[in-house]
This record gives sequence, C-alpha cells and structure tokens, in this order.
Amino acid sequence: MTATSLRQLLLRPRLVAPVLTVAAAGGLGVLSGMPLSTATDDGSGVALAAADSRSATLTVTDLEPGGQVTRTVTIANDVAEQARLTFTETGAPAGYADGRLELRIEDDGREVYDGPFGGLGDYPLDMGWLEAGGSATYTFTVSLPDDAPLVPAGTQSATASYSWVTG
Repeated sequence: MTATSLRQLLLRPRLVAPVLTVAAAGGLGVLSGMPLSTATDDGSGVALAAADSRSATLTVTDLEPGGQVTRTVTIANDVAEQARLTFTETGAPAGYADGRLELRIEDDGREVYDGPFGGLGDYPLDMGWLEAGGSATYTFTVSLPDDAPLVPAGTQSATASYSWVTG
C-alpha cells in the first residue's frame, strides 16, 4: 500500500451510528461508540441501518397516510486533516403507495434533497469539507401525504442506499 493510498484510506469519514430523532425530547440523540451492526429497526416500519462504516440503507415497510418518520445518521472525521465529503444515493423512485412516498434529507439543517423517495439519483453530491475532528448529521424524513393510498403493513417496501466518501 502506498503512502498516498494509506492517507486516502485514513481520511475517509466514518459512519458513527444511525439514530432516531426523538421529537418529543426536543433534540437529537446520538449513540456513539456502538458497533454498526447493532443498528436496528425500532418496529415503526422505517429503518435506517448501517451497512458498513460509510453507508446506510433506508427501508420503509409500513407508513400510514399522513405519517412522518425521521431518522438521522452522523458522519465523523476522526483524523487530523479535513476531508472532502461526497454523498450518493443508490436507488430508484419507489412505487410504495402509488409513488407518493416522500423523502427530505438535510445536512445539519441544510436541505440536500426534497422529493420522491429514491428520486435523488445515482450521482454524487459534493457536501463540502468536513473539518478534522468534525462531524455532519444527516436527517432523513420519510412521509406520506394525507391523501395517499393506505398500504397494508408488509405488502410493499421502498429501499434506498446512501454512501459517504471523501474525494
């Protein structure tokens, strides 16, 4: 391994842990230091699970019309140099509830995407620099409008994967 490739590997930000935003508590809870394989669905029908240290998969299996669920993930740069962060979605627009499933993604309060679930596209988005020791929190809000068709639990699903890398 060359010094350049080792440096690039070390500069990659890591996925700290997918977590649930608890709106009732009025804040964001982050579970750091947990093995990524412990990320699980809380039974609500919307799961954001870490696949490895730089990617996560968002899956919807049960969401009622008028419903909204929020999940977050924090990306940390734990090396001594800043790193350029790129965000990519892999997926296709979802047919869940006749294609009415919506997704909003924010990066520390800045809108990254707002549109159909899976509609972001398979192209990288430059998210800027992540400072040494810094982190970025991505918030995923999945919703169905009030007039969307009811989908019986477990009869349909929507899945999209997200990855964060340095360039």
